[in-house]
Amino acid sequence: MPALKPRQGRLLARLLLSPNTTVPIETLTEALWDGEAPDSAARQVQNAASQLRQAWLNAQVIDARAILRTAHSGYRLETGAGQIDLENFRESVAEGRRLELANDTAGAVGALRQGLALWRGPAFAGMRSRVIETYAAQINEQRVSTLQECIRLELAIGPAEHVIPELAALVAEYPYREQLTGLLMTAFYRMGRQTDALQAYQDQRARLDAELGIEPGPELRKLHQRILRSDATLLGSAGTAQPGRPVAVASPGPAVPAEMPPPLGYFVGHLREMALLHRDPEPGQVTVVTGAAGMGKTSLVAQWAAQARDMYPDGQIFLDLRGDDTTTRRAPSAVLGHILESLQPTLQQMPHSLDRQVSLFRTLVSSRRVLIVLDNADGIDQVLPSIPVGGGSRLIVTSRRRLAALHAHTAVRLVTVEPLSPEESIELLTVDAPARSADKLAPQVRELGALCGGMPLALRILAARLLSEPLLTPGDLLTELSGSDLRLDGFLLHGDARSVRSVLRSTYEALPELQQAVFRLLAVHPGRRFRLELVAAITGLPLPAARRIVGSLAAINFVTKTGPEHITLHDLVRHFAAETLDRTDPAARTEALHRLRDWYLSVAAKASRVLRPDRDAYEDRVPLPEDHLGEFRTVREAIDFLGGERESLASVTAATLEIDLEATVELIYYLHSYYVRSGFPTAAVGVWRSCADRSEEIKDELTRAHLHHALGGACAVIQELAEGVVHMRRSAELYEAANNLGGAAGARLGIGWALEAEGRLADALAETERAKDLALAAGNTTLVVHALFNSAETLAVMGEFGAALTRLQHARRLAGETDERQLDALITSSIGELYVNIGSVGVGLGYLHEARQALHALGYRKGEARALMRIGVALRRSADANADKWLRQSLALFSQSNDPAGVVAVTELLEGAARSGDAA
Repeated sequence: MPALKPRQGRLLARLLLSPNTTVPIETLTEALWDGEAPDSAARQVQNAASQLRQAWLNAQVIDARAILRTAHSGYRLETGAGQIDLENFRESVAEGRRLELANDTAGAVGALRQGLALWRGPAFAGMRSRVIETYAAQINEQRVSTLQECIRLELAIGPAEHVIPELAALVAEYPYREQLTGLLMTAFYRMGRQTDALQAYQDQRARLDAELGIEPGPELRKLHQRILRSDATLLGSAGTAQPGRPVAVASPGPAVPAEMPPPLGYFVGHLREMALLHRDPEPGQVTVVTGAAGMGKTSLVAQWAAQARDMYPDGQIFLDLRGDDTTTRRAPSAVLGHILESLQPTLQQMPHSLDRQVSLFRTLVSSRRVLIVLDNADGIDQVLPSIPVGGGSRLIVTSRRRLAALHAHTAVRLVTVEPLSPEESIELLTVDAPARSADKLAPQVRELGALCGGMPLALRILAARLLSEPLLTPGDLLTELSGSDLRLDGFLLHGDARSVRSVLRSTYEALPELQQAVFRLLAVHPGRRFRLELVAAITGLPLPAARRIVGSLAAINFVTKTGPEHITLHDLVRHFAAETLDRTDPAARTEALHRLRDWYLSVAAKASRVLRPDRDAYEDRVPLPEDHLGEFRTVREAIDFLGGERESLASVTAATLEIDLEATVELIYYLHSYYVRSGFPTAAVGVWRSCADRSEEIKDELTRAHLHHALGGACAVIQELAEGVVHMRRSAELYEAANNLGGAAGARLGIGWALEAEGRLADALAETERAKDLALAAGNTTLVVHALFNSAETLAVMGEFGAALTRLQHARRLAGETDERQLDALITSSIGELYVNIGSVGVGLGYLHEARQALHALGYRKGEARALMRIGVALRRSADANADKWLRQSLALFSQSNDPAGVVAVTELLEGAARSGDAA
């Protein structure tokens, strides 16, 4: 292996952790920069991958390109059987455990030693990455646990002398693992070195007292007492210890509780949560593992408990509290009764009062190290009596609730179980079906993972279906789930009562009636993220009441709060809410959809009044219901607000179209002003086209004109120019027939813009002049400024710079008189470009920088992108080395704004420069 630079090393480390699996760019970015990646992270990952291949090629690894493959969404490290030490180590450990179960102790030791021999030091030593360090901690823990198990088996078959130096080193390295000290004491004693065994105990006791202020655990104390008494059972049948002579292992003591459910056969992800569980709790601290139904809380704790078994030699107690079922919910006394019976099986009679049970429990655990896991709690009353006091015992509680009230009674460590990442979802879907993880199926598997939203229960059910139904492909499953209104039907297994629907239903049915009603109505919103004000509007509740109920739903992880005023709903939870609403109260769905429509109409109208104060065709409409929001004070406020709603706007428009065609046109009318500045998403244009297909159903001609005008402008911007001209001509005809001169002027301006983009400059100029005359007749100064600006742009393309500059200066004076700051900034940008074109680059750059700053402050991304492009072009004329930096910023903004013409223009500039450089 050649020497690698740090970033190359981190890249290789992350790929080694997921061999033969495509690791997405975003996952690699997280490992390389610990969540603080620069804007150029994707490109730097590509560079690191190229440098890694080159390093291998330089080291004569001739198949470097075959080993590190580029996939559609990331990189894939191809490895063969036996090439990765970690995989070989794990196979040896599995073989050792199989041989131990088959009573072949010597064979088990041999297999474990073979695996341990592969270690040459700590995993990923010196690797500075939180992600890699978390993986490394788990891998290193596997080594220590395996080594401890191996030595235990070696003591069972003897001789013991050779393990003493190794044990002494381990005790020094891991001073708080008392089982290692116990093994060292046993080894000393069996070699006739009783004094050394007792000294090892005293050393451990002194260390724990000095550093932690605690005594050794009960098992180590018992072993110490047996050695003091020269207990013959520690020496085997010979009854005496002789140096160099091996003796049998002591017979097992009384059985300790081992009630934890078995860990899953294959566990994926939750590294952050696992690391929190591995962190030692403070005295008296309760660990609460919380998360939504189906997120794998119990599986996580079971997996951790299997790894931490040696930390709790006095047993592991597990009890399902049945908190999701009010009829079978365990009472506090029943919970404590189970724990007491597990701790003291010989208990003749259970104390009658809860207080006496608590006293007995605290006495029993005070000198023991016991793990107690209370699963599926729904209230702190089930938990409080079972909190251990003193000693080294630990209580872990799993709950769909956050159990916030527990903080008032004891120290709490909260571990929130998050959804799995896309990469982890793919791994879980394909772990038992490696043939299905081929690159050709990767997009389908990734979409399946996205449908599950990272929910482990859903992912395991789909993985089981793929495994048990050989003819079922990921593509078939994707079609089944994507095309069904009852999507949750696909997330169940025959013979298993636990399904996605059943775990969600158990949470839902435990809610009070009002919370159930609010939860159902959340399904009306077609997006994942929405505001609390919208919840109040949809439900018809006052905002404070809606806020309280949402808080209650968040406390049980039915919704997730992503900020003071925002919540998100997991896709599968939303599907459950939708099917429950349709089954129980379909009329409420229609009423809530109308409220959803009204809320978005209200906020979009407020934004439009700020973005285009010169136009409001619906100012005389009936007042809309309360939206719980104030007025927007600035253009930036309006743009930022709608930007926060952007991912939902197209789907909300589609939902409105289901119930009210004319209200949909009104919403489109308002949103048009926002999209002009931020770019038209493809999904939004698709819904607007669906609306236009039904335009003949609209009786009011002005409403039809608004629709065609908005859709035509959108088509022109996304370079569907011919379609855009058709719609805008139809719009102009309708406006003129209704004598709406302002509307007709706006439509003609759009036609002129599209014709200029087609290269029909004379026709474009004629349309723009006609638009100016209509605007003057309407008395609309804003539209006059637009017309002067557009005609100047066309004249500049025709090479008539003087005439263009005159019009721009006239337009800027008018814009200043009417406080049209956005138009003023756009005009300033065009003036700057004109000066650059006539050779006054310095003057032009002054105007361009002024315009860029103003457009950025106003949130007009498309205008800012054009100003950035113009700055880049001007700097190239000055041979400035920073020119391409400005062009790349422009390209990013054009891409975000879905402006293909801008993207093409900047890309051609950049590629042209690259070709010129190559030629040079």
